[in-house]
Amino acid sequence: MLNPAEGISHANVPRMMEARVQRTPDAAALRARVHGIWRTWTWLDWQRMGQAVAAALTIRHRVTRGDRIALMAATSREWAVCDLGIALAGAVSVPIYPSSSREQAAFILRDAGVTVAIVDDPADIPRLRTLAPDVREFVALGGRPGDTTAGFDQLQADGAAALAEASSNLAAVAAATSLHDPFTIVYTSGTTGTPRGVVLSHKNLVYEAWAIKSVIAADRSDEQLMILPLAHVFARHLLWGAVEQGSVTAFVPAGPDHGDAALDTAFQEVAPTFMGVVPRTLDRLYAQILGDVQRSGLVARAAWDRSMTVGRKVSQCRQRGLAVPGALALKMQLADRACFARIRQRFGGRLRFFVSGGAPLRREVAEFFHTLGVLVLEGYGLTETTGATNVNRPDRFRFGTVGPAMPGTELRIADDGEVLVRGPGVMLGYHNLSHGTEETGDVVDAQGWLHTGDLGELQGGFLKIVDRKKNLIVLSTGKNVAPQPIEGRLGLAEGIAHALVVGDGRPYLTALIGLDAPATLAVAKREALGCTSLADLARHPRIRQIVQAAVDQQNADVAGFEQIKKFRILPDLPAPEERTPAGKLRRREALARRAAEIDDMYEGT
Repeated sequence: MLNPAEGISHANVPRMMEARVQRTPDAAALRARVHGIWRTWTWLDWQRMGQAVAAALTIRHRVTRGDRIALMAATSREWAVCDLGIALAGAVSVPIYPSSSREQAAFILRDAGVTVAIVDDPADIPRLRTLAPDVREFVALGGRPGDTTAGFDQLQADGAAALAEASSNLAAVAAATSLHDPFTIVYTSGTTGTPRGVVLSHKNLVYEAWAIKSVIAADRSDEQLMILPLAHVFARHLLWGAVEQGSVTAFVPAGPDHGDAALDTAFQEVAPTFMGVVPRTLDRLYAQILGDVQRSGLVARAAWDRSMTVGRKVSQCRQRGLAVPGALALKMQLADRACFARIRQRFGGRLRFFVSGGAPLRREVAEFFHTLGVLVLEGYGLTETTGATNVNRPDRFRFGTVGPAMPGTELRIADDGEVLVRGPGVMLGYHNLSHGTEETGDVVDAQGWLHTGDLGELQGGFLKIVDRKKNLIVLSTGKNVAPQPIEGRLGLAEGIAHALVVGDGRPYLTALIGLDAPATLAVAKREALGCTSLADLARHPRIRQIVQAAVDQQNADVAGFEQIKKFRILPDLPAPEERTPAGKLRRREALARRAAEIDDMYEGT
């Protein structure tokens, strides 16, 4: 039953799109670069393209209501169209990271019971067909007309030809689809074990889109730049949140140049007003800006230091909700003209805020960007909650926290510090698993509270995440240590890409340090160290000196039992099995692979 007061204003996700098309049919909805030229599609275009995909799936590929359809493709306009088309066909989408190994993808195809799989690359199909023989058909978005697989253009053409035949069926499906029907099955990244398929309903998505609109002030005059993988729920709820907001979604072109250079170009060409990012993107921008400053002359660095002093004072006033004094405001205008305006122009000149999620954001990074005049709104949520349960607002934010709860979502802190969540965004359950089993660990209790596995604190209505419950390190002395804040601070230091803090059952903390290859190779070249590989860098005394300085700085600000007593610099990059498709370290796998280095640090204790 619809309940507009709780954000449930549409009978299902396709009806939400239909309502948007009725309001602003000819307004811009999607933008992407095609053959080097940016093209725009309206809301009506998106709906019609989605209907064509739905017709092709229904008639040509024999998809029926409730079928699971995999979508293994890079973030793109085509992804968004297929997502809508799958829903219009009454099917359930199963997103898969295109970076997944074929074995990982095949596990999802088998576990979800996928009948049709849409993939980017036709070359993937033979291997996937062997590993997941129950998949009835494969559709390749990158295929060419005449191939045994259809490209996106061919899929559209097939759908347009079949639309008249499929229209009555599609109308019946739209009418019959309930808020409680599954909309998608999103597999968790597997940082703590085997990936599990989170079943999210039409109600979950309708609510989440409304909640995003309620807290992120954006409308049809706004444009978000989408670089996040749409296989992740963070990007997915921003995409569907834009449907409620009426804002435009522009896609960074995929391809071999998809990286920092492509993002820099897209900033200038799109000039977004807001953007969802993971903290690693902000870390890279932070390092790039500081690197540019360090490479500038003494006069420029002195101007930067003066500007940052002024900017920090202005930031502190704004964080406290205080008016900026006139004299300070005048100094800020000068600092803006001297330094900050040029930096903001790197983001296109219209950016109002970043939305950060998917991993913890370092407070110092958020404060750094705020000093420059760029607000970063950190949020928090899980796949199991359809994305955000909390987010800071443009007019109500507190750095170091993930913000207040979304409207309609309840929060509670359990006696052991675990964050509990209840509300319309909480999943239907896990696919092929039932609540109350050992596998689910009673994730959702009898009162409807989802046990997040994260430890947190409420500070004046703002949630602060402390660490993962399972990640707490218990030293042999009995002291409990949350490794996440330590790893986060080390990861921001010059030359360090990531750190893994170790010490469970041991007398003291140690760390495995992964080098930032581009940064440390640049140091090696600048200082003529003669290093050409990570292995060379890991052995060089100068690089160890840089890492030691970062460790010393971390140790200076914490209690003795939280200090890193020893560290090892890793001579290679994390192996594929040590990374999730989203790029996070799989803690268990990383610790197992590096067991010898860890034991060596505790030899004799």
